[in-house]
Amino acid sequence: MKKKYLSKAILILLPLIFLSFYKLNSDQFHTSITKVEYIQGNKTLKLSTKINTLDIEKILGVKASTNTFGSSLSKYLQQNVKISVNDVPVSFNFSSYNPDGNVIWVYYEATNLEGLINSITIKNSILINNFPDQQNFISFLVNGKRKSLVCKKGSETGRVNF
Repeated sequence: MKKKYLSKAILILLPLIFLSFYKLNSDQFHTSITKVEYIQGNKTLKLSTKINTLDIEKILGVKASTNTFGSSLSKYLQQNVKISVNDVPVSFNFSSYNPDGNVIWVYYEATNLEGLINSITIKNSILINNFPDQQNFISFLVNGKRKSLVCKKGSETGRVNF
């Protein structure tokens, strides 16, 4: 009878132990999500990236609530995001950022793109040098087609064809 209660207790406690362990380690998983959308009428590639607030503040050494955060973030993006359209490098402009709880949405765009977009190559090394497990998920909506890729340590650059 004692064994029966002991086995039931183990069955109840074991999942709780695993869940506690998962919660303790869940903050160690580092990701960003970037949406890339081509607005054909404006010839503009609009990008929005969701980044963990604490991680980016740690990297920049600046709190999101300070006046210098936007300029620091813009400089960081210019160093860690590179975009080519149809194998031609394009520049982008930082638009704004929006803190939203424990994440920050960052908005930027590449304008005056000419012709039909056949391919986009993107280097996204956001947070990768600081967090080896960082994965940057990127989804594209271009010419009515959806594509996606993941940039991570060792493969910071990816290409999608449309």
